[in-house]
Amino acid sequence: MSEPKAASALSRYLDMAAVGKVTAIGMKPRKVVEGCLSGNHRSPFHGFAVEFAGHRQYAPGDDVRHIDWKAYYKSDKYLLKQYAQETNFIAHLLIDVSESMTFEHQHGRKIDYVSFMAVALAFLIQDQSDMVSATLFDNRIIEHIPRSSAEQVVQKITAAIDRSEKKGPSAIGDVLAHAAETSGHRAIVLAFSDFFGDLDKIADGLKRLLYNKHEIVLFHVLDPVETAFDLNGTVEFLELEGTDRITIPAHQFRDAYLEEFGKYLSDLKEMTRKLGIEYVRVSMAENFGVVLARYLNERLRMGVQW
Repeated sequence: MSEPKAASALSRYLDMAAVGKVTAIGMKPRKVVEGCLSGNHRSPFHGFAVEFAGHRQYAPGDDVRHIDWKAYYKSDKYLLKQYAQETNFIAHLLIDVSESMTFEHQHGRKIDYVSFMAVALAFLIQDQSDMVSATLFDNRIIEHIPRSSAEQVVQKITAAIDRSEKKGPSAIGDVLAHAAETSGHRAIVLAFSDFFGDLDKIADGLKRLLYNKHEIVLFHVLDPVETAFDLNGTVEFLELEGTDRITIPAHQFRDAYLEEFGKYLSDLKEMTRKLGIEYVRVSMAENFGVVLARYLNERLRMGVQW
């Protein structure tokens, strides 16, 4: 994509008012992370720089310059000083661009709302010198933007969102499993979707990510009409990921719909609770900047688990 088109996409999805709110709060991983560059977060690995972390027994081949001689005189043992390296963290954004994300009622399209959220977080993460990547998907991987802490990575993500066709069905469970196989270093995986799919497959994908020690946050974006079904009269429904059309007296089906949809929401939330995964239900009736600021403040309040 040419530079002017990429810049145009960036200006479309980068809401600086919202970005200002979230960058003031910042974002850190809750769990131990891995990284390869110098940054603001504690690494699980030990080297010989930055902050003293403890001792370990000397072993043949170790650099004798790191022997703690004061400890030797006290304990008569050769002990090496260890230090906690500082490292950046890596965030993987999984962005659902399937056709169901084109749903639109009174609050705009889901895909646009999700894009504003994802781009704001990408900007925040890059701005604090951490690394961010993005994977756009429907029932397959549409495009992957490799992880980077360079300023251009946010522009690349917005350009990818802008050129995605948004026409296929979603298979988020398979995408989560694929992310587990390809994401490498422990990271924060931030998934943005309406999560309409096979919950067993979604659970399987999440378990694979957890097995690889990733931290996972699910942003479940829903239009208020999906949760309230406050429609009256005869309404025509179009299948977004198919060709079916149905016309029904909406008020006559409200109770049955709310029961079925409520069960789906309950099952999804219970699944994430059992797995120990952060689940953030997002109503499009709220400004996305307010949603992100509240979420980041809650992370800050809960503290970081090293």
